[in-house]
Amino acid sequence: MKNLIKQILLLFDYKIKRLTNKSYVNISKSTVIRKTNIIGNVSINEGCKIIGGVTLETASSINIGRYTSINGPNTDLVSKINSINVGSFCSIARNVSIQEFNHRYDRLSTYYIFKNILREDSKGESVSKGNIEIGNDVWIGAHCVILSGAIIGNGAIIAANSVVNNFVPPYAIAGGSPAKIIKYRFDTKVIDFLEQLKWWEWPIEKIKSNKELFEIDINNENLCRFKL
Repeated sequence: MKNLIKQILLLFDYKIKRLTNKSYVNISKSTVIRKTNIIGNVSINEGCKIIGGVTLETASSINIGRYTSINGPNTDLVSKINSINVGSFCSIARNVSIQEFNHRYDRLSTYYIFKNILREDSKGESVSKGNIEIGNDVWIGAHCVILSGAIIGNGAIIAANSVVNNFVPPYAIAGGSPAKIIKYRFDTKVIDFLEQLKWWEWPIEKIKSNKELFEIDINNENLCRFKL
């Protein structure tokens, strides 16, 4: 049985390692994973595509919603103290670092003395501002860094080469280091409508039957044409 599992993992070209006996990996059958390392408690929902050199590593948990795409190379989601939660229908580009913890700077050294010199585990060497929460239909451009405590609202866009360490509102386009709001994708009325619509929760058949909605420019006039 163990040999069979190894053969299956080689077939799909990803590796799973366990941090403890309590580690749990849940991957939906319809998900495509290639050249990906998975370590710890990771849940990946249906229809996701995680390819090209991605690492999902956690001593806490990482949860990824359905039909989200994460592309490598050099894309890492790493959590140690709190969780990383990614919504559905997100697009995460190459060379993105999503890291929930950081070095302490209020002690004698920022270096990981316990881990590297004393060979002891010490969560106290790391600090976190809380979960990283990435909403649904979020697009994160290449070479971005998402830090602990960051909350990115539904429909937001993070411009390439940005650092996010705070709150990005729904449907905002943010960029820079630290990331600041550049503009909003739509006006307030449309954003409120989309937040209530929650199309990312629809069954796939409903999405297919409303495909025209995904082909038009989104504004108040066009949205009124649809009985949703």
